[in-house]
Parts: sequence; C-alpha cells; structure tokens
Amino acid sequence: MKKEELIELMNGLHPEDTKGEMIGIFIGRHGEVVTTDSIRIDMDGGRVILAQRGSGEAQTNKNNWQKELEFIRNKK
Repeated sequence: MKKEELIELMNGLHPEDTKGEMIGIFIGRHGEVVTTDSIRIDMDGGRVILAQRGSGEAQTNKNNWQKELEFIRNKK
C-alpha cells in the first residue's frame, strides 16, 4: 500500500467506520498470529508499527502515537 492510497482510503470512510477501537493483526509465515491494540502509523518513515501486547515497546508505541496525534491537532 502506498501512502496516497492510505489517505484516500481514510478520506473515503463511511462515517460509521470512523469511530471505535482498532486492533492490529500480524500473521507470520509459520502461522503464528499476534493481535495488539498498540498500532502506530509513521507517515514520515512509511511504516505501520505494531507492538505485541505485554512487550516492553507496546506502551511506548501507543504513547508515540498519542504524541503524533497531539502534534497534528495543534497544527489546526
């Protein structure tokens, strides 16, 4: 997926699809499945970052996302 496609997708969402929690799902090549609520979209780096629940990075990842969201809100 390209950044432009993600933005187009987000801009075209139906209003009922814009509220609520998001869960990230990682499916590994050996069939392992990891789910998490620690999701961060890093537009500068072009990455979606998922941190597994219970890992040392899960809360840091969520905090970084909150900081990015605050930055965007303050620009408006």
